[in-house]
Amino acid sequence: MSRVRRRHDAIQVQLPNTFNGIFPYVMRGRNESILYYPIKLDAGPLLAYVEASKGTDHEISLFEAGVICMVKLLRARPTLNRYVAGRRLWQRRDVVVSFIAKRAYSDDAPETNIQVTIRPHDDVKTLLAKVRGQITSVKSGEDGHGDKIIETFMKMPRFVLRTAVAAMRTWDFYVDTPGFLRGKDPLRCSVFISNLGSVGIDAPYHHLYEWGNCSVFMAMGKIHKDVVVGKNGRPAVADVLQLRMALDERICDGYYDARSLDLFEEYLTHPELLETI
Repeated sequence: MSRVRRRHDAIQVQLPNTFNGIFPYVMRGRNESILYYPIKLDAGPLLAYVEASKGTDHEISLFEAGVICMVKLLRARPTLNRYVAGRRLWQRRDVVVSFIAKRAYSDDAPETNIQVTIRPHDDVKTLLAKVRGQITSVKSGEDGHGDKIIETFMKMPRFVLRTAVAAMRTWDFYVDTPGFLRGKDPLRCSVFISNLGSVGIDAPYHHLYEWGNCSVFMAMGKIHKDVVVGKNGRPAVADVLQLRMALDERICDGYYDARSLDLFEEYLTHPELLETI
């Protein structure tokens, strides 16, 4: 019997004896394996839910609703919560969400990466407390995840930095994430969420990062008016939310992706489902 391999954040999943099983060898990088999915939603129900929540114990923002929805999806569809490292497939133990927060809404305000780990026993209240706590810390001037490590590396001469990065890649491939990066590197996450709507622009198609092990990227755009199919089957103008997803094809097949995204849309168009994860 083969030994079950483990990393600090995941357990190995055996590759299938099918064409998909050879994907990590023939498609060695995430951007060789990337799939893009556009999602356009009638945001009316979600906006109404967010507005009704103001001043209550379960108040949430539009961005927080997106985070809750993604965590709920990754729990319900755990195959999406996998990654490829060392040509092997790994199943995460927790849901790890990364995103960027600006310390102020100005061109020259620094951006800081935030990483939140959601444990299997965490509920919505705990999730929101973790997200809000991290954002508050960053806006108060504290360093975000990995900021000090990056600052240290950027002081190195180029040849030293290149050698250090190559060494970390090799260690990650054959062993595990280097210890000093665990919980610090925002690109080692289940999903990276970019809320472009907060700065007034639409969602782009975003690449996956070759560094780290993030297999899902979600970009959220601004709310805007667009034509949708109304309740009577006729065209109607509504508030629309544009989302664009990037997924690593090596972690699951297209059918699983499609059913997962259908469920994702179900959550966002019936936001009362987001009261539990």
